[in-house]
Amino acid sequence: MKDQPQVLFSPEDRIISYIMDEFDSALKSIDIVVFLIGSKTVANALVKVRKKGVAVRMIIDANVARSRYSYDEFLIKNDIEVKTIKVRGGSMHSKFILIDGVKLIAGSANLTNDANYRNHEFIFVTDDPALIQPFSSKFEELWSIGKS
Repeated sequence: MKDQPQVLFSPEDRIISYIMDEFDSALKSIDIVVFLIGSKTVANALVKVRKKGVAVRMIIDANVARSRYSYDEFLIKNDIEVKTIKVRGGSMHSKFILIDGVKLIAGSANLTNDANYRNHEFIFVTDDPALIQPFSSKFEELWSIGKS
């Protein structure tokens, strides 16, 4: 895929299924920024890769965290680092994933079943370092201010 971004659309491309396959391919790390993790299937996929030794860090919106729609507590109980961001008058609405620091997945989708089967969503996937670097820097910035 070198330097040629791939673009997928849901519901036809089942982008959450694609993302879970990318999780399974991770060797070292997965860094995730989303508003919400609202899929038990996705949460289980992350726990599976964590049990293989892959470091997983996730940042989600503080207002949705620990709600009945979010699986963040399940992830925390399964050795996944989760931090929250509280935004005054708004939301932590970014959505991107870094796989092993060499692949970027970004787009409109939260990690939910609706994003896979019902919503009209998109993602793009790239291994272009010029695109990965600013997202990696943004992740570290958010991670440094996030609350555990």
